[in-house]
Amino acid sequence: MKKKVELPLTEPVYSTHHNGLYSALTYNNPSIRNWYLNNIMILVCNRKFLSGYTTPEINILGLRLGDNPYLESHGIPMRFLNGYILPVIRNLIDQGYYIHFTYVDDYYVEGKSWYKKRHFNHDGGICGYDQENKTLCLYAYDSNWIYRKFWTSQKSFEKGRKAAFRNKKYGRLWGIRAKNDQVEFSPSIAISKISEYLDKDIEKYPEDAEGNVYGIAVHDYIAKYLDKLFDGSIPYDRMDWRIIRMIWEHKKIMLERIIRIEECCNLTSDLSNRYRPLVRAADNIRMQYASHAMRRRDKLLPLIKDELLRIKKEERLILSELILKTQPYLKAEEREEIDFNN
Repeated sequence: MKKKVELPLTEPVYSTHHNGLYSALTYNNPSIRNWYLNNIMILVCNRKFLSGYTTPEINILGLRLGDNPYLESHGIPMRFLNGYILPVIRNLIDQGYYIHFTYVDDYYVEGKSWYKKRHFNHDGGICGYDQENKTLCLYAYDSNWIYRKFWTSQKSFEKGRKAAFRNKKYGRLWGIRAKNDQVEFSPSIAISKISEYLDKDIEKYPEDAEGNVYGIAVHDYIAKYLDKLFDGSIPYDRMDWRIIRMIWEHKKIMLERIIRIEECCNLTSDLSNRYRPLVRAADNIRMQYASHAMRRRDKLLPLIKDELLRIKKEERLILSELILKTQPYLKAEEREEIDFNN
């Protein structure tokens, strides 16, 4: 029996939520990153925070495990493993599978985000084990809210899992690994998705309607969420700390996508150079929002809101120009699929 195994990870594409593991495990097939650059860019949030809910649940479409056709996955209900959960974890890792777990109480898991602070049935990743030290290598948000690898005791993991079981929260172990298929970057697919992203503007999502909000209109609804934090209708202690991080990650990956399109279509780097300051601006408001989460400073919220809406306005201009500039480089059948008038 192996004593210690630690599977390698690469930088995740998106990591605001624990599904960052799904792209971080593509270390042995980095071409899968192209699937994300081609397809995964449509922001989504809810409207429920306008009437009592305390989070807009911001995310990006396509980040669920089953969405990625280049990942092999197997779900195992922990409820029926009868004390063999740790051996199953080791067996999966020995066979090259990374593990996404669900419903383990953070309060008991040493080093995890809510350790000894709050009972919260949470998820996370496992990418290694050490039988000599009786530890697991987690890939999750740590107690400082940094998304990274860290080692925790198997005993504490089991405490968290059993606590969830007592509350009838029976999680799963998902064994996941990258397939060997090679994925090419496609400027036409990426441009089509950018066009779809821009097409979903605020006029399509009135406040008095129900359902999710998609695309570039999400910026306007996050601005409304900031308004509700500022006026106190959403309590400070219930604020969702993730929202601006998701915006920043979206801009960071959009910049990478623009650069790849410029390269493939033999364009100058003019548009990526104009977009790069938006990534820095999104990072700045991310840090401002994080500092407000740590120590309340309501005066920052209107500033963050104004900058967020400015970023949206500039992004629309740059991406619309990108769509027009790429038109001559796409095949006729590809151009038919794209709205060049965004």
